[in-house]
Amino acid sequence: VGYLMNQSRSNQKDAYSLILEAIDVGMYKPGDRLVESDLAEQFGVSRTPIREALQRLETQSLLERDGRSLIVASLDHNQMAELYMVRRELEGLAASLAARHATEEEVRVLKDMVREDDALVNRPTDLAKANRRFHEQIHLASHNR
Repeated sequence: VGYLMNQSRSNQKDAYSLILEAIDVGMYKPGDRLVESDLAEQFGVSRTPIREALQRLETQSLLERDGRSLIVASLDHNQMAELYMVRRELEGLAASLAARHATEEEVRVLKDMVREDDALVNRPTDLAKANRRFHEQIHLASHNR
């Protein structure tokens, strides 16, 4: 939690990205109930962007209704396959845009990140975190807001 909270302040990530990343890293697991006011306090943002993020995640079937509450959805194999198919296309587009628009400094940072990943091969948790940061850096280098 502390890592994500500090990251939210330093990177000014939006509520959607913060909640999505929390789900992605396993902070919230399938079946966990997400409470708007708790999320707002936890991530240090107002309730309005949290509410909008929750609606977006529900539309994407990453959250599902349980009465009046929202819970983290359990994705079946087909849903996971569809999600990764979309993600693969978006990642490819981001990489293509980064190849065209990245500054020399952004390219240097990406190369350094790849070199540093070699030391993490036997540390899967750290490698997964580094991988997320790498993909975030590609998105930033794409200059597509």
